[in-house]
Amino acid sequence: MLLTLWRHGEAAYSRPDSQRQLTERGVQHVRATVGRYRSLCQQLGLGMPTVCTHSPYVRTQQTASLIASELNLSDVVAQELLAPGHNDYLLGGYLSEESGHQLVVGHQPYLSQLIDVWCDTSAHTSVSPSGFAIIELTVPCRGGGELLYHAPEG
Repeated sequence: MLLTLWRHGEAAYSRPDSQRQLTERGVQHVRATVGRYRSLCQQLGLGMPTVCTHSPYVRTQQTASLIASELNLSDVVAQELLAPGHNDYLLGGYLSEESGHQLVVGHQPYLSQLIDVWCDTSAHTSVSPSGFAIIELTVPCRGGGELLYHAPEG
């Protein structure tokens, strides 16, 4: 499975944390990054994602909606397992078995941990707002994936 891990765009401060919304700058940054992402996928000969899964938090839902709109994705699903505080996200229970290329929109430090564990690297692979990584994932376990591309900043 081809997997793109994407961090939500810049969000304003708010309480509760789950209700934080994208800033206008965050919205513009996500849109600009989607354009670069589309070009990169074409350059690398990768198909576009067909499924988008995101944390139920407002900022990830907004980011996923922006990306889905730009990439014409209709299959966009919130997944509780991607919310901060869950400790079983490494198991990949939110991954679609039918998708050839899945987009997952989430949070730090979880995305970096997924990259580090699934690609079996000791380096902390940071992902800034609207940054992303593309992984060829055979199985969601230590060393089960290969990092194809890492754009730490969107």
